[in-house]
Amino acid sequence: MAGRTGRGLWSRHWRWGSMLGAIFLVGMFDILGHHWHISSEGQAPCKVGTTGGNVADAIDGRSSSLQGRPQNHSIKEYDPLHFFDGELPDGTLKAELKDKQYFTIQYLKLCKAASGGPWGPRSFKCDQDESCLACAKPWNKEQAKRLIQAVQDPSLMHMRRSYIKQHFPDKEKPIVVIATNKIHFPYLLNWACGCKAHLNQDIRSTTLVLGADDQTYDYSIKRGFPALKPSMFNVSPRHLNETWANEWNLTRNNVAKMGFPDSMAMLVTLTSELLTLGYTVVSQDADVVWRKDVLAYLNSEHLHNVHLATQMAPRADAQGPVNTGFVLIRPSKMTRVFMRSLVELLPLFYMRVDDQVVWNSLLRHYLFRQLHVSILPRKQFLDLHDYTAEWIDDNTYLLHTVSNSKKIRRLRNHKEWHFTQSCEWYDKELEKLFPEWDL
Repeated sequence: MAGRTGRGLWSRHWRWGSMLGAIFLVGMFDILGHHWHISSEGQAPCKVGTTGGNVADAIDGRSSSLQGRPQNHSIKEYDPLHFFDGELPDGTLKAELKDKQYFTIQYLKLCKAASGGPWGPRSFKCDQDESCLACAKPWNKEQAKRLIQAVQDPSLMHMRRSYIKQHFPDKEKPIVVIATNKIHFPYLLNWACGCKAHLNQDIRSTTLVLGADDQTYDYSIKRGFPALKPSMFNVSPRHLNETWANEWNLTRNNVAKMGFPDSMAMLVTLTSELLTLGYTVVSQDADVVWRKDVLAYLNSEHLHNVHLATQMAPRADAQGPVNTGFVLIRPSKMTRVFMRSLVELLPLFYMRVDDQVVWNSLLRHYLFRQLHVSILPRKQFLDLHDYTAEWIDDNTYLLHTVSNSKKIRRLRNHKEWHFTQSCEWYDKELEKLFPEWDL
């Protein structure tokens, strides 16, 4: 009897403990609408930060724009991460930033494990210097220095900002920013032709092109795209197109990579400046296709409370989980600090000839753990390979031909190469630019 009573008492305690444990876990999942927010594949992104719906959605006066600015200042009391008021949330970032506007490469120490790296294969490693700078080549530092100086140069800043304000007067509308070179310019036109074919939209007025060379700038202006010259970022086309080719004995195929580090560095620099001006930015590679209205998707209520939404990089190394070939980033104090700090890491862009490892390393940094990042569902924002093509369906919004070969072939095979005579921007002469390795 005593034994049964004891077991019954233990059983009741166990049941109460289970109930309390379940309540605790639900509460914890509610709280941890946190740094990495990964949407289920093939579904709309989950709502961040609440269990019964999005708190901000219940507040009257939320703007319907992609930027998500509130009309009612009462939203501040529901905004602990300060999406909307130009402040930083309480935490490590605010405590360490103090009166600074950004963090330097020496402060961030990305070659120190405790700061976010090294983290698996492809991480930055430099045994003699936690900032990684000692392992960068002199020309890595010199090119980065030129761009960082351009950020602060009053004359260049005035040129860039005057042009931006003239062509994009409405800050409630996002700017799609694409950095490319002349070899990959046909991919940009294929994207524009695809938007016309799938959406019946002329996407040029919402797009800003960054040319890694003067020919790309000329091509863009001739076809009605707003564009910025590389000289506005202290980037010399002569350095890109002649010095590298001679020094590295580049083949025609390798010419497709010429200017890549500079174009990615300019892209980061410009994105930082656009956030400072109050714009929402959609940054993407040229080799994408929009099959559905991507901007409408990004404006859905599911993504209102994120700082940054990106395509997934399904990798287990330091080059994931964010694929920087497609990024939405909203203006806030935290994103401005993040992007301006990323500008300070430009020597690492040149050191690795890769922007994605730098982005992911900084996103893992302990200072930016409160940055809300949503990884978009892979089947809707799809990395197009032969083995993923079977996932394409009516809910696929975007295709991105990742990797460095057979891009045009893949798009043609799946009827997504739209740069043809049926497109108003088709130019047969530009077909001569196609790199052989993409056919």
